[in-house]
Amino acid sequence: MRETEPRGEAVPFFSVIIPTRNRPDSCREAIDSVLSQSFAALEVIVVDDGSAPENRTLYDRLAAELGTRVKWFHQPARENGHGPSYSINSGAGLASGRYLCLLDDDDSWIDPQHLARVHRVITGLEDRVDAYYSNQRAVRPDGEELAPDLWLSPLAWRLPPDRPGEDQVYLVNPEFLLSCKSFPHPNCTILRRAFFRAIGGMDESIRYECEVDLYLRCLDRADGIVYDPHYVARHNVPDRSLRPSVSTAVTAIGKRLSQIQVYQKSLVGASRACVQQACRQRLALVYKKLAGDLRRTGRGDAAALLSSVVPAFDTSWKWRFYSLYLRVIARWPLIRRSGRRERIRPGTARSGAKPAHQRIHLP
Repeated sequence: MRETEPRGEAVPFFSVIIPTRNRPDSCREAIDSVLSQSFAALEVIVVDDGSAPENRTLYDRLAAELGTRVKWFHQPARENGHGPSYSINSGAGLASGRYLCLLDDDDSWIDPQHLARVHRVITGLEDRVDAYYSNQRAVRPDGEELAPDLWLSPLAWRLPPDRPGEDQVYLVNPEFLLSCKSFPHPNCTILRRAFFRAIGGMDESIRYECEVDLYLRCLDRADGIVYDPHYVARHNVPDRSLRPSVSTAVTAIGKRLSQIQVYQKSLVGASRACVQQACRQRLALVYKKLAGDLRRTGRGDAAALLSSVVPAFDTSWKWRFYSLYLRVIARWPLIRRSGRRERIRPGTARSGAKPAHQRIHLP
């Protein structure tokens, strides 16, 4: 049974934004999972990021079938699209709900009570919630489910074993969330619309891990944060053999560079010490991994140069020794060549070679 909209509410409580590009079939599944929610006071906004003409036709058929239950916004076509950040901001600009929900077009919500529970929690806290985070499951293309320790799932093991009340959710602080080294997926993120606008929305200059940038800025500014350990969504791990997604189109080194951009930005812009410290720790880890990537691809000089940056974030002796090791490895070919050179004394020559100069004997 669907919960009706609370009396006196002229606008939807939730606006669900689904960015999409060239995936009409999976987008339909994502939309259906939202329309299957027991809570009715919502609107669905699908932002098509300039899909190809043949897919645009399929989206138009879907829009005609779903009618007024879904709002559609088609962005101008670009070769690589405008990116998820731009599309989410476009959807937020069209939204009228008090809270924004995000859902990838190739994923789905699996808990029909998800929004009903979120609504009860938020209204019970008198709308003092800026951010609401939950969990999801990840499934490979072959149907294998990944271990349930991704995103914020490990935090559930640190909660009190018995929680009174119906919904089993928790008010938490940024320090608690940052104790988990991962981040919430957009499918499990709900933000107060006014708060989303106050922090500047999505950073459109970031395409990969833009959700991490949003998460860090939320933790730096949010006052009311709720953690819900329920699994509410299914994330379908992209099949790398098919059309590339945002995550599969980026090289390993490109991913590291994007992560550095995200963490450096938050390190400079954050005001809360816990967010700054988390950025330092994550920057040290990313720089270490990037140095390893460069070394494995035969770029030892670049790895050695990069290793000199890490002590700014990690002052441990272990890393200092490893950094020294990288520099020695990078210089080893030069050291070996230098060691092979034979020093020639003035006035002597190597065996079998002509002397550099000879005395001339005149008759």
